[in-house]
Amino acid sequence: MTKLKYVGSSNLRNVDGIEKVTGQTRYVGDMTVPHMFVAKVLRSPVPHALLTELDATPALEIPGVRAVVTAADFVDQGNYGWPIKDAYILAHRKVRFVGEPIAVVAADNAAAAQAGVDAIVVRYDTLPVVSDPLRALEADASLIPEVSPTGRGNLCNTHLVRNGDPDPLLAAAPALFEGTYDLPHQEHAYLETEGALAIPEPDGGVTVYVNVQSPHINRNNAAMVLGLPVESVRIIQPPVGGAFGGKDDVLYQTTAQVAKLALLTGRPVRLVLSRTESMAASYKRQAMRIHLKLGAESDGTLRAARADLIVDSGAFASTTPLSSWRATMHAAGGYRYDAVQVDMRTVYTNNGYSGAFRGFGNTQATAAIELAIDELAANLGRDPLDFRLQNCLRRGDLTMTGAPLGSTIGLADCLEWVRNRSEWTSKRATYDAQPADAERRYGIGVACYFHGIGLGGEGVDFATATLRVEADHSLTLTSGLTDFGQGSRTIFTLVAAEMLGVTMERIRVLRPDTYTAPDSGPTVASRASVVGGNAVRVATSKIAAMLDMSAADLLGCEPEQLVRDGEQYVGPDEEPATFEEVVDHARELGFQLSAQGRWQVPEIEWDFERGTGVPYFGYVFGAQVAEVEVSRRTGRTRVVKMWAAHDGGRILHPTGALGQMYGGIAQGLGYALMENFRFENGIPQALDFDRYRIPRANDMPEIEGTYIETHLPEGPYGAKNLAEPVMIGAAPAIGNAFAHATGVRIRGFPLPRVAQRK
Repeated sequence: MTKLKYVGSSNLRNVDGIEKVTGQTRYVGDMTVPHMFVAKVLRSPVPHALLTELDATPALEIPGVRAVVTAADFVDQGNYGWPIKDAYILAHRKVRFVGEPIAVVAADNAAAAQAGVDAIVVRYDTLPVVSDPLRALEADASLIPEVSPTGRGNLCNTHLVRNGDPDPLLAAAPALFEGTYDLPHQEHAYLETEGALAIPEPDGGVTVYVNVQSPHINRNNAAMVLGLPVESVRIIQPPVGGAFGGKDDVLYQTTAQVAKLALLTGRPVRLVLSRTESMAASYKRQAMRIHLKLGAESDGTLRAARADLIVDSGAFASTTPLSSWRATMHAAGGYRYDAVQVDMRTVYTNNGYSGAFRGFGNTQATAAIELAIDELAANLGRDPLDFRLQNCLRRGDLTMTGAPLGSTIGLADCLEWVRNRSEWTSKRATYDAQPADAERRYGIGVACYFHGIGLGGEGVDFATATLRVEADHSLTLTSGLTDFGQGSRTIFTLVAAEMLGVTMERIRVLRPDTYTAPDSGPTVASRASVVGGNAVRVATSKIAAMLDMSAADLLGCEPEQLVRDGEQYVGPDEEPATFEEVVDHARELGFQLSAQGRWQVPEIEWDFERGTGVPYFGYVFGAQVAEVEVSRRTGRTRVVKMWAAHDGGRILHPTGALGQMYGGIAQGLGYALMENFRFENGIPQALDFDRYRIPRANDMPEIEGTYIETHLPEGPYGAKNLAEPVMIGAAPAIGNAFAHATGVRIRGFPLPRVAQRK
């Protein structure tokens, strides 16, 4: 195997790390320009109502107010959305959740803008609030969307899996388990709130600096609702202070709002949301109710599974039809079955709205199936980790959808690693023997997962990158995929440096800009390293080929005879040529030292009507063990330690990969123990971090993590994805450890504060 300099090295740091930790990085909230107006938003205080009156003209009478916009100021009332076009830049005719934007005011300063918002006259004719997804499906429930996309009231969409007939197998199974799991909404809780700065251009266009995840989709939406050609809308992504999937739809709205105000006033306009606004207006992880039925032989062999999912999308579809599809594809977990059927229904309610969040539907699906697998193992009197090893996917198996697996399957290895490192067998025995009346009880639990690579059936999955050699011999790299803290700029840099044989310092990665970076689809699904990394490889290979030809001509040999010594090219005569000399000679030969590379995932086929096919071209796998302490006096559950192993193919950046793992476990811990973005009759119950608690430093356990290296032939240097799936095993592992400690099975999250042993 060729020795690589950067890929797999533990001595690398993020290319933008120094600027961030020293405070040099400028975020949207740090950006100011001369003659800039400040914008504020009028948001709905009620979850469901007709807008019987909306008069924005009083705002214009407030000193310092320069402009105000409503839905009427946008093409087609600002209607947008994908895959279902059911949302609005500003509320049209009615409001559907607390926090929905209704009007936006631009003024000389924040105080004048807020006074303008307060002056707007708005009257609401309240409608029945639909907060329970099951109630939303009833025929007499108040209709939330303007037009039902399915023709069936508040039913937003459906998905299914049909892999054989599980019913006769379930009926005959000696061991049967059936249960329902309730998984809550979750707030993204990124440190930086949403923000955008719009600057009008002399030609009638507009440039917007915005901390969005998907600049090209944002550009297309903005151009559509502004009535401009896409060439007249430029989206530039400054550094982003965290996203986790949460900085798309709400920023599509924000972008269009400030862009319209900038065009009306002819002046720059900036809008940055407060924390309270952000938590009210942004989409959340979908709440799900998942009913599972599992059947196994008396020896523990799984035979069949049936799953029914009800998904709360809230007021709009957003990307829930896509994330619910992923949940459907993973609902029975990473196990072998003879037959599986899954039915999923996505439902509109007035509970805010839901969209992309790390794990993208699989977080909820894995939580339910992994808690259920533990219950089934307990019913059989089996060790839960051994039970998983008996049934987990291995080479040559079919997934729960009936799709064949490739050769890179590290799930059993992950389970073996966490078993050995956690001293699973001895700790299970020790904790099983604890006194029933012990004030502090301990438990250890396990969960495993599988996760499809890329978008799969969610859309066309491609990325494009460009690479250019500059006059000073540096290299400029662009990608349409964004870095919002996950480290993809570092990954792209090291891939390009490895391919070209140059130092990483020679390469500069531009921030995404729709004028300079080609479209690469949304930055979701942990696809940057695989899909984006491959696009960088393609672009770099083109430059490398030109430079090899230049070096061969310069040194009087064939390209195949060249060897590299650092950045130098060495021919048969062992006379080296520097990188600079080779680049200069290439220009003398007339070469254009710029290239574009595009890579698309292997084609897959999924029949959405029949629920059969191949949903993903490959999978990642992992396992986690949690050890917990539960106080019977206070009810507090403390995670003592986590062990985590992930099959991520070849690890490109080990330090960054472990950072992803630790961060994912932190979010999973929050999901298991404390986070629940609750709505009561459509009213959010916590809009700040005083009441909505996320893990703090002193909540975090010791973590021991590793990557089980396999090789994905399609991945850059054999890499798989990891940013999302490293989260999804944490919560169910903690839930299963809680059950081991207390004897109480909780079918959902967050776990209760008070635990009493049965």
